[in-house]
Amino acid sequence: MRETLRRLLRQRKAAVGGSILLGFLVLALVGPWLVMDPTELVGQPHQPPSRAHLFGTTGQGQDVLAQTVVGARETLAIGFAVGALVTLVGALVGITAGYLGRRVDDALTLTTNVFLVIPGLPLAIVLGAYLPSGPMRMVVVLTFAGWAWNARVFRAEALALRGRDFVAAAVVAGESHARIITRELLPNMASLVASSFIGNTLYAVGAQVGLEFLGLGDVGAVTWGTNLYWAGNDAALLTRSWWIFVPTGLCIALVGFSLTLLSSAIDELTNPALRAPPSAPVPAKAVEVSSEVPTSGVLLSVRGVSIEYMTASGPSRVVDQVSLDIAPGEVFGLAGESGSGKSTLGYALLRLLPPAAAITQGRILFDGMDVTALSAEAMREFRWSRVSMVFQSAMSALNPVLSLGEQFHDTLAAHGGSSRAASYARAREMLTMVGLKPELVHAWPHQLSGGMRQRVGIALALALEPKLVVMDEPTTALDVVVQKELLQRVVELKERLGFAVLFITHDLPLLLALADRVGILQAGKLVEVDTAERLRTDAKHPYTRLLLSSFPHLGASDVAAPTLDVLEHAALKPAQAALTGGRR
Repeated sequence: MRETLRRLLRQRKAAVGGSILLGFLVLALVGPWLVMDPTELVGQPHQPPSRAHLFGTTGQGQDVLAQTVVGARETLAIGFAVGALVTLVGALVGITAGYLGRRVDDALTLTTNVFLVIPGLPLAIVLGAYLPSGPMRMVVVLTFAGWAWNARVFRAEALALRGRDFVAAAVVAGESHARIITRELLPNMASLVASSFIGNTLYAVGAQVGLEFLGLGDVGAVTWGTNLYWAGNDAALLTRSWWIFVPTGLCIALVGFSLTLLSSAIDELTNPALRAPPSAPVPAKAVEVSSEVPTSGVLLSVRGVSIEYMTASGPSRVVDQVSLDIAPGEVFGLAGESGSGKSTLGYALLRLLPPAAAITQGRILFDGMDVTALSAEAMREFRWSRVSMVFQSAMSALNPVLSLGEQFHDTLAAHGGSSRAASYARAREMLTMVGLKPELVHAWPHQLSGGMRQRVGIALALALEPKLVVMDEPTTALDVVVQKELLQRVVELKERLGFAVLFITHDLPLLLALADRVGILQAGKLVEVDTAERLRTDAKHPYTRLLLSSFPHLGASDVAAPTLDVLEHAALKPAQAALTGGRR
């Protein structure tokens, strides 16, 4: 925030706009004590500027300078209050509608559209005519008439953000809807919130002055709007007494100009990626570990699960009667071409399917507990503490406007109310465990490389020591060297902590090196499950053999136990094959 503020101050637009607005704020706070009583009759009416009255006198003999200075206080106070309220109401309604969707979205969107259909000025006039006089009347009228347009803008932004991986990660971590809206979505709309607040303040000042000029304000108060109202009543234009209305009009124009400049500058500069990144930490050395895993018992049992998407042409089945088991400590690989249903099945284990998808049959049992029958509150407890997830895109799985320590705190606080100090201590421990420096607890996601971000994702997934970690193509966007380092770390942590892994990928050679057993998905059906060695040498299904034939560089070492050397071999083989045209 400090860095953004410094950049903002260096911006010419922000410097000019901020200086003008700051001058008016100082004038509104201090000015009334430096001028005479604006309601006192101090001279002859319609007197032009003079030494005694620098801005002249009004049609009733009051000092124009005093009225201009004193009028700034209430006008700006109402303007900023309405700007904040309109932004707050519009943001809460819009984000709630966009994030929750379905019936909530339908109801809130209908309400918003009704307010948008009603012309704002007639609505404000009607409300202003019937509400009690005073500053609060103007605040209520302008807030009531102006929130709807903002709600539509924030709803559109919420719809764009709710599908991001960091929101799904917050859901998996068990955060409540209110916390996701206030901690995950709103901070990512900082630029929109700031711009909306300034735009709404500009709207409020203009609308307030307009309504007061029409006589709908408190004509006994001293504001810029009532100054213009009395200038009109005193025939300032007809008598060519320009000094009565020009100072107030010029002040209104300058405030509008300053707010416009600030809005433009904030749009350009409110971006956390503009913070200067620190020097990249040196990754820790990998340690060779054993590949033996326990296979007794069943940790996860998927029995006859089918998943369908509702489309315009009817239901479309993407996972069809899939059954599989994962033992404690086992690495189970799930492979198949794009669109085969791998990720959909992984998301179903945590009941993170999008609204258009649903489990239509079958059961998912974890330690004998039916996950498909759990309540929403029970699912919040289940996710992350029992089963966690490492998402495919490390770039979007982390919240870009929260430091790593804060993201650990959000996750831990959602499961037991961990203090911030304890959360940061746990974050340092987990960052060290995945080979990163503990000082990165204060870093921002954009300051890390792709491989470092993915390690942070693994650290977050292991923060509550789950029994199963679902890894949804965690190495897709990484180069082969980083893939090797990441997989070495996964194997090491699995051996140390004893968790099981469901590893989802289209990279079959990688699974043959990493997994204890591999399942092959084709068009939503699980066509074959076997150990890596038997699958490579004695695959039964034609589709499995077709997948294997797509990797002519596969050798005997690709199906050996997943030691660090084998993982390096599996990671580098595709690159070597590409360089040699696939020749052995």
